[in-house]
Amino acid sequence: MKKIENLRTDYKLKQLNKSSLESCPIEQFKLWFSEVLDVIVEPTAMVLSTYSQNKGVSSRVVLLKDLKKDGFIFYTNYNSLKSEQIKVNPYVSLLFFWPDFQRQIRINGLVKKISHQSSVNYFKKRPRESQISAWASSQSSVIENRFMLESLFHDFEKKFQNKTILKPPYWGGYKVIPNSIEFWQGRESRMHDRFLYEKNKNNQWVINRLCP
Repeated sequence: MKKIENLRTDYKLKQLNKSSLESCPIEQFKLWFSEVLDVIVEPTAMVLSTYSQNKGVSSRVVLLKDLKKDGFIFYTNYNSLKSEQIKVNPYVSLLFFWPDFQRQIRINGLVKKISHQSSVNYFKKRPRESQISAWASSQSSVIENRFMLESLFHDFEKKFQNKTILKPPYWGGYKVIPNSIEFWQGRESRMHDRFLYEKNKNNQWVINRLCP
């Protein structure tokens, strides 16, 4: 087995210049996202990090399900650990890493629940099996074994047979409204290109290059 300390990649694919950046980070995200969308596996996968004093920092992968002009939307169980932490601390971070493109995007911002109707509208579009799992799984809670989980799924499957499945009251969407977004492009010799968008006092985006 190779020594972990000797594992490294030299990034040579592309470069990033301030002159080529969009003035709005959401528009810049759209440009990069359009390049990876049909190329990599799970392009919508993003690491969501939350924090609370009693649990500390928790990170997990969630999926981006919509992109608005003011933020990034994902869906989850409102009784999950992430939601419990969001209740006490609504400041979160998102991280996209696309190694095939040697790119990373870091997002910090405030997270808010989206409207009930928006969550209902999205839930209707989910595959039926995913709708059932939203009812069957008490996300983040302890369960004795896999058999019990599958039994719960089958119980709800029977309950909703030939019926429309409504959204559970404890399930819905969040929107992360960014106050900063950093775009990172890997470069040779670890001399990476990093550009940080931050809001100023006039609520305008300001772009600065960061040292790698």
